[in-house]
Amino acid sequence: MLQAAYRISMASLLWTLVVGGTAIGSGATANSLVLVVFGAIALLDAVGSGVLIVHFRHAMRHESISARHERFALRVVTIGMALVGAATIADSADKLASHGASHPPDLGIALAAASVVTLSALSVVKRRIAPRIPSRALFADGWVSGVGAALALVTLVGTALEAGVGWWWLDPGAALVLGTAALPLSVALGRGERQDEAHQG
Repeated sequence: MLQAAYRISMASLLWTLVVGGTAIGSGATANSLVLVVFGAIALLDAVGSGVLIVHFRHAMRHESISARHERFALRVVTIGMALVGAATIADSADKLASHGASHPPDLGIALAAASVVTLSALSVVKRRIAPRIPSRALFADGWVSGVGAALALVTLVGTALEAGVGWWWLDPGAALVLGTAALPLSVALGRGERQDEAHQG
């Protein structure tokens, strides 16, 4: 299971680095803030995956999970989710206040579509593997991937409805709800760490 956790974390890292870098570069070129924010969120996800890779590599080398490394990885992942939520809230609130339409370029739409499928699959696999190790950090990272997939889906649906019926507010409104939900979710996922520390104490 450690090897499976390592491989899925590596796949997640590679995907989020490629998508994040491409989205930021394309967004900067096309002057698309939504694409830049999407890329930044992907890179935040990549940081958590990178920490998990180091964690699981250490565990495979020593044939046991390090409680200290697990706690550190969980902190990084949950902080990353909180930052994703905060960035999404800030971007969504700005769009709602300015009545700003997204208008992501074709590359952004393609990245969002691919992310819905890929991040959904990564989310499911991470959350299936995590209890079998067990690893709260990997389980939390599965939720980070799930939030990323949901945000990508919101981008696709919002763009389509804005173009079709002029509902410019749907994309930022739905993203605002998701971003707000990510904050208490990050707290709930991190609470397991504090409960474990209390039991150990």
